[in-house]
This record gives sequence, structure tokens and C-alpha cells, in this order.
Amino acid sequence: MSLKKRHDLPPFKELDKTFDVEKIIKVVQQMPVEVDDLKEKDGYGDLVGGKTAKLQKAFGLKFDTIEDAYKFLQDNDVEESEFRKGLNNKRMAWDFRNYVKPFENYIAKDDTGRYEVNGSPYKQVALCQYNPKMEDRVYDKKIPKSRLDERHYNKIKDWVKGTYLEEVITSFKSETTRARIAIMDPGAFIAEHIDYNTDYSIRFHIPITTNKDCGFYCVVDGEKVYQTMKPGSCWFLNQGLRHSAWNKGTTARSHIIVSVDGQDDL
Repeated sequence: MSLKKRHDLPPFKELDKTFDVEKIIKVVQQMPVEVDDLKEKDGYGDLVGGKTAKLQKAFGLKFDTIEDAYKFLQDNDVEESEFRKGLNNKRMAWDFRNYVKPFENYIAKDDTGRYEVNGSPYKQVALCQYNPKMEDRVYDKKIPKSRLDERHYNKIKDWVKGTYLEEVITSFKSETTRARIAIMDPGAFIAEHIDYNTDYSIRFHIPITTNKDCGFYCVVDGEKVYQTMKPGSCWFLNQGLRHSAWNKGTTARSHIIVSVDGQDDL
């Protein structure tokens, strides 16, 4: 059966599935120390980053100057956040250097001399890992060998096996490939982008922790379609459309993101 492409599917769709967030959190609290899925040496993010120059810009919030970093904080901050304390709820007056010391914890300088907001505002914890057996599999939808194939990352990690978390990520009718937990710190955002068309793979989001100032949009016929999601719900997000996500709240947003090989669940 041929799979539908991005413009044949909705930007968002809530599935008739709910999950026990407290049970998920208990499993996550007991997991071993994990390296960020996007930053692990020789791992998924490292390989993708080597092929996609915009990945760090989209996910890492790196800035060439401290002025740019502070401008981002001004434009994306929320009224209730710690960042506005001491300014009497006013936007930061330029010259920014008058305020460097009170807000120095929000901006870090990396080894290359670039500036990063909140250290690592977007992190991913892998629930699955690379499976060499998948390299020889023949897929209906082929991609160039030069590109990393997300479908090869379907080996469930040992600490996930036998837990409620495994039940969650394998509960779909279509085969689970890559699954991870994505964490957005307060003030973080993901720039508008496209991941891949829906005839290659589709993605489901399961919010674990969120707040009223978190959201998504997809661009449909030039218009932005906005969506919020409640903890424990399950949503299809059309990653083949241009889309963006943000957390303008004061608490971290964490989602399980499950990629599956098929559209049976839709």
C-alpha cells in the first residue's frame, strides 16, 4: 500500500490513545545516565549534524555574538520568568552590558567561542539505538545512502526493555523505528523546518510534561495552524510540512517522539 504524502495528511491529528504520565516519569527517573541523542559522539545527532548544517542552528540556539543571544532572550522570554526580575517587568534597555552580570547564567560560551542560551535548551534522550540488521532491509521508500536513515534506529535500549515505556513506544499498529524523549527548557524554540515527507516515516508526540505556553504550528497553504497538547495524549505531527515548536513557559517541556514505519495508526 502506498503511503500518503504530506499534503494528503492533516497538520495535526489526535489519536484515540492516552498514556499514564506518572508511570512514564517513574521509569525515566530510574534510567541510567544518558548522553544527549543530538550530541552523542558518533551517534545520531553527530551524524545528522555532519550532513545538515542547519541542525545546530535549529536545535542548539547558537549565536555568533552575545548581542544576538540577548536579543533572543528578549524576544522569546515570558513575563513570569526569572529573567524579567530586576527589570520591573520592562524589556532590557540597550546597552545590554549593564545587565550582563544578573543574567550571566542564561548564556554560556562554548569551546568555539559561540554563545548558547540556557546551556542546552533542547535535548534528546534516546529510547532506541542503531540496529545494524536494518541496513540490509529493503524499504518501499528509499533514500540516498549518503543520508542517515532514521528507520535503522529501531533497537530498543536495554534500560527501556520490559518497562511501561516500552509498552508506550511499541503500542502503535505500524512498526516503531526511532523513539526518544525531547526536552525543551524554558525560553527555547525550534526554528521553522521540514524533517522529511510522510511517505518515508511519520511521527507521534506524547507530552509528558508541558505548560500553557508551549505549542506547535504547521504551515498549510501559507497559513500557520497552531496546536497545543495535553500530558498523556498522543498526536500525529505532520513533519513533512514546515513546522516550529516553542516553550515560552517557566517549566520544562518533555515529549516522547515516536517515529513509525507506516500510516496504519492514522
